[in-house]
Amino acid sequence: MPMMGGDVVRNPSVTLSKSYLECERIANESSSSFLRAFKPLSKEKRDGIKALYAFCRRADDVADGDWLPDFSNFTPQQMGSLRLRALQKSKYLDEKHGSRGTLDHETHLTRLCALIYLRDNIQPLTNSSFPEEKFFLAFWHTIEEFNIPSQHLHSLIDGMEEDLYPTNYQTYEDLRGYCYNVASSIGLCLLHLYGYDGQEAEYYADEMGIFLQMVNILRDIQSDLASGRIYLPIAELQMHGLTYSDLSSPSLASNPNWQEFMQDYIDRCKAHREEAIKLLPMIHTESRKSPTIMISAYSQLVRQAERLCGGVVSQRLSLTTFQKANVLMSTLGVISIAPGD
Repeated sequence: MPMMGGDVVRNPSVTLSKSYLECERIANESSSSFLRAFKPLSKEKRDGIKALYAFCRRADDVADGDWLPDFSNFTPQQMGSLRLRALQKSKYLDEKHGSRGTLDHETHLTRLCALIYLRDNIQPLTNSSFPEEKFFLAFWHTIEEFNIPSQHLHSLIDGMEEDLYPTNYQTYEDLRGYCYNVASSIGLCLLHLYGYDGQEAEYYADEMGIFLQMVNILRDIQSDLASGRIYLPIAELQMHGLTYSDLSSPSLASNPNWQEFMQDYIDRCKAHREEAIKLLPMIHTESRKSPTIMISAYSQLVRQAERLCGGVVSQRLSLTTFQKANVLMSTLGVISIAPGD
């Protein structure tokens, strides 16, 4: 099994402050716009975001094949036990998806071992023989400090496991389940970091995750189609008279059936956005700017997608300078984010 992790702690002298510094290092490695939205938060909450991000980043890196934990401290018995669990998980997932994973058998098991390891470490383990990456101490501190329910992080790992298999979402309800695992789960964790009032806040946080991830699918549609990953609901495509072969056609952007499907997809994004906006007044005032930034930025991408319609397959969605200015103004309260915008 390859060893790619270089941030393993074998020294019990690693402190909480050093652990948070490691989370910051992992965060700074990424150019993700996800992190820029959190600058208005207090230092304590920003640190918490980075600790949460470090865990999510490593889970995503495992699924993409960009990082693995260092299992060199595992005994042969521990490694054998972990591999057996990966084999059992693989059998379960194969049956659930009705197919094998997209990777060769050994690589597939290696990534499942890593995801099981991360899942095991959502909460501190009492077995001291397990290696502990530096970010875990700050991650555990954040989970405890902000009372973040662990089931949301388990859902995230479920989503990473799903990414090891061919995409096969038949309906929007199927797609919603995937969006919940990879996006709403994180949003529900962030909700506890932000602080909120109102029983319906979790529902609206879920809706915000669905909105953001559906826009991400639009933004990444070119690269996903090129790699054979179709996150769009197959039955809905078929209802619009579209086939797999149509999706690889150079004339897809001008296909009226595709344009009609895209408009329906964009309308659904906008409907989830209407619900997501209702979360903002429920979030504590000092934390409200961050989700406002995200909704504003993604709203601009939806407007751009609507103008392009079928052309999203030939032009990647990105914010222009003017659109970035609009995001800034909405965050500062100069212009408002309102339903129907």
